[in-house]
Amino acid sequence: MLKGRGLLSLWNGVDPDRRAEYDLWHTREHVPERLAIPGMLRARRYHRGEGPLPEFLTLYELEDNAVLASAPYRKLLETPTPWSRNMRLSFRGFFRVGHLAVLSRGGGVGSALMATTFADVSATEGAWDTIADHVLRETAASAVHVLQKDPAVAPVPFTVPAAGAAAYADGGAIMIECYDRNRLADIAGVLEPVLDAQGLATGRAGWTAYDLAYLLDREELPGVVALSRPEA
Repeated sequence: MLKGRGLLSLWNGVDPDRRAEYDLWHTREHVPERLAIPGMLRARRYHRGEGPLPEFLTLYELEDNAVLASAPYRKLLETPTPWSRNMRLSFRGFFRVGHLAVLSRGGGVGSALMATTFADVSATEGAWDTIADHVLRETAASAVHVLQKDPAVAPVPFTVPAAGAAAYADGGAIMIECYDRNRLADIAGVLEPVLDAQGLATGRAGWTAYDLAYLLDREELPGVVALSRPEA
């Protein structure tokens, strides 16, 4: 299950000729500087997205979403390093969402994840728990997360090139973790009829499948070696 009570997701593509640099920057500079902010607990980068949502998905697990209004975090947004400022120019289809967890169930971190977004997370009491129980017992899913957009999270103080992928549908998201990307379609085949029978996640986007590229816990920060790179 997710750590903490808050979650930040960032979705984006990147110019194809900078993908290798993006992975390096994201791993050795971007994620470590974010996790150094008090209240940041764990970061994950997913890649190779196949579906309507962007190619990359980054998740930051937080003590709570107040972290995103803190002075140290806002300083990072407003005064990026030269490398970060330059990389932003190569983002495509970028959007960023602060979430509240309606439900987070399961154990461990799977090597694959599928995600969809939709307009309304409201449900009768216990409905999401029943669905999560069913999916975890009857499929290869290792974790189920149902997320609601937190309107209190302020937007970023910068713009990046738009277009290139479907945007987040204001309301909610479902993320399902698994140990094998090849099993995600089977999980969707079980989950879709259950959602439809309950009248949940209506108008949802098609599922986008991802592979886990990198995971870093805050406790591991002392072991991260800074990259020797001239400032861009």
